Amino acid sequence: MEIFPEALAESWMRVARRIRRETGLRTAPLGINPHQARALRVIGDAGPVRPSEVADRLGIMARSATDSVSGLVTAGFVDRHTDPADGRAHLLVLSASGRAALAEADRIRAEVARDIFGRLPEADRVALAGVLGRLDGPASL
Repeated sequence: MEIFPEALAESWMRVARRIRRETGLRTAPLGINPHQARALRVIGDAGPVRPSEVADRLGIMARSATDSVSGLVTAGFVDRHTDPADGRAHLLVLSASGRAALAEADRIRAEVARDIFGRLPEADRVALAGVLGRLDGPASL
């Protein structure tokens, strides 16, 4: 039986959408969407950080990052401070409630992963991890 790359890509996208949808449903009560959860993670890992660096690390347009960050600031998850090196720029840092929201979002993300990938036998998870590691490596096109 031949398996076509297009079919693999479609299956992969369905699983990725399922992960995103389920994570979004479970993080919604926190007052954040999946994009904001990713921005929280970047700010938590790299902060204090400029909004442009959040966009770079997420691989999105600056305007999209600004929208996500603005919602996080409004919700009190992120604090915006003037950059001491450049008074025209701002630095973003997680607030106490932002750290708590990030911890809960990370817990939810791990729970969704366990729910989806935990159904696979260990041998299949090991094989999948190997394949994904090769696909996630440097492109050989």
